[in-house]
Amino acid sequence: MRSFPPQVEEAVIATQDRFVWEAPAYLKFERGPGWYFVLALVSVALMAYAVWTANFLFAFIILLMGILLLLVGNKDPQKVLVQVGDNGIVWNGKLMLYQDLDEFAIVYHPPVVKTLYINAKSPFIPRLRVELESQDPIALRSHLRQFLKEDMDLQSEYLSDIVARLLRL
Repeated sequence: MRSFPPQVEEAVIATQDRFVWEAPAYLKFERGPGWYFVLALVSVALMAYAVWTANFLFAFIILLMGILLLLVGNKDPQKVLVQVGDNGIVWNGKLMLYQDLDEFAIVYHPPVVKTLYINAKSPFIPRLRVELESQDPIALRSHLRQFLKEDMDLQSEYLSDIVARLLRL
């Protein structure tokens, strides 16, 4: 990815104003008492198996994962400013130029799924998942097609997103 002096990057970010909206940084799912009961039951069962097989590292990892799910999973996601313009996409103040991005896909099945996926050319940059909120997916798609190729094969969410939604992770 290209690096610009801070003044230039700020000027470029300020001009990315074709589509501007706030989106949650990640999805948060409502979890009832039953979900926490099942989590505790599965955790205890896995930890008992780990102790029974003398795999104490696995037991420790299960304990840490349970604690992290309880602590981090209950935080509300912060709102992130998303800007799409003629030079690139700005996600939470970070500029991604179109020349550094590979492709995009819009999965739009309201009210459940309204998501923009953006893949970078570099394999070290993770796929960006942006909730569209109230943005017009048709106008956004026609704008992005000018600069990026569209992944027409993606008709539904990625399997990891489906599993996260089903398990409320």
